[in-house]
Amino acid sequence: MTETLDSPSPPSPRQRRRRLVNLGNVRTGLADCLRALEDGTMEASKARALIYGYSVLAGVIQGTELEERLAKLEAAARNEGSPRPGGLACAR
Repeated sequence: MTETLDSPSPPSPRQRRRRLVNLGNVRTGLADCLRALEDGTMEASKARALIYGYSVLAGVIQGTELEERLAKLEAAARNEGSPRPGGLACAR
């Protein structure tokens, strides 16, 4: 099987895969999907499914980030309430 210069082989699924681990990557994927839909290079049904998936994933990432931030704040509040080693304790 020979390849011509005019028809490059499609990228492998591994090359196309996007790391959707943060909101920036999800936003980029969503923008690419919308551009492909506008350009007519993606079917509307596929775009609809991808947009829905990106939206759900964005909500999950936001929730996870919020949980992590809350856990850090709670840990800091717990540590703030206990006297530090070598620190002065305030009399109340």
